[in-house]
Amino acid sequence: MTAPHRAPRIRPATTADVPRMKELGVLGWETTYHTFVSPANRAMYLAGPFWSLDRLMTIVSDQACLALVAGNRPGQVAGFLTIEPVEDGGVELTRLYVDPAARGGGIGVTLVEASIVLVRLRHARTMLVNVFADNHAGRRFYERVGFTFTRLEPCAIGDQIVGDAWYEREVSGDRYHDTIESWAIVHARYGHNCRS
Repeated sequence: MTAPHRAPRIRPATTADVPRMKELGVLGWETTYHTFVSPANRAMYLAGPFWSLDRLMTIVSDQACLALVAGNRPGQVAGFLTIEPVEDGGVELTRLYVDPAARGGGIGVTLVEASIVLVRLRHARTMLVNVFADNHAGRRFYERVGFTFTRLEPCAIGDQIVGDAWYEREVSGDRYHDTIESWAIVHARYGHNCRS
């Protein structure tokens, strides 16, 4: 008899998680983008400000941002997500990375679901995300979790130009109903381990 599937455990990221978050980001870049971003350009980008430990520390510490980590057992960080505010009351999902060994186990979906609940509680109206156009698995993932493709833009990564596919998802609705529903979801699924 097999054990029942348990939802990944989610909690707010702490500054102690930042090195693991960066490690997962590097793993993600090396395993996902190696077919269309050159090794030199990957290395340059990963050494830049977007992936600096200081930048990740700032996001984890900033009350305007949201950083969640997830794993299948206590203490494990097998995936993470960051959300940052943008203009017009929206937010952008800026990083979502899952350890290649843990992909397909629901960690990414669970992180996105939890983030939508939590940004709804913060009264965000929309969530944006961009993914490289050649990252077909990533694009399918975001479409599967309710994002709609809005535009394709060129993006420079070192000396390469790649396509950036932008997606959007409405996260607001009836404020009273959504807030009650959101709190119920947070407490039922994540208990006291998840906070905004």
